Order: sequence, then C-alpha cells, then structure tokens
Amino acid sequence: MSIDQKLAGARTQRPRLLGELEALLRAGNPDLNLFVSARAHHGEPGLAHLHLYGVEGDRERKSRLMKFATAWLLERGISIELQEGRDLYDIRPWREAQGGRTQDMGSLDELDEI
Repeated sequence: MSIDQKLAGARTQRPRLLGELEALLRAGNPDLNLFVSARAHHGEPGLAHLHLYGVEGDRERKSRLMKFATAWLLERGISIELQEGRDLYDIRPWREAQGGRTQDMGSLDELDEI
C-alpha cells in the first residue's frame, strides 16, 4: 500500500473514529451532554485540534477526558498536532442515529479528495 493510500485511509476514518469516541465518552459520563469536534490540516492524516463540548465547568474532568481521548485516538493511528501557519477545516463525527443507522452529520473529509 502506497503512502498516499495510507493517508487517504486515515483521512476517511477520522469521522467514524470521532463518532466512536464521542459515544464512548458519553457512555462513561452519562451526567454530561458531551459532544466532540475536531479540526485538521489539509493533506494530513491526523488532527490539528480536538475539542470536547459539555464539560467546560470542570477543568480537572475535562483534562482527564482529553487525556483519555488523545490516547484512544493515538491507539487508532490518529495523532493531534497543531501546525502553525497551516489552513484548517472542520471534521464532524459520524453519529449513530436512533434505530442504529449511521448518520453522517456533515463531514467535510470528502473535500480532501477534490
């Protein structure tokens, strides 16, 4: 497999992995209304930034959840590294809709292929 194929594979996995991460964090923290969002650099397989919404009032808990999320993503080959001066775009997680069907909530990852 070429490096371009590996990069394309990593880029297409990000929305699915973010959706899995969000579901995992929500299941472990039912008292919070958690949402995950991310930004990525064009042409890079990883993420530039990961943000957790719904836990803003508790810095210690947010820090603990971010450490878990970062490690979980790294185990799946997704690093988080902000690179100065590079353009960013949003990546939204795929979320399981009621009824068990996957719902794409507007991932912009397809734009990498254009």
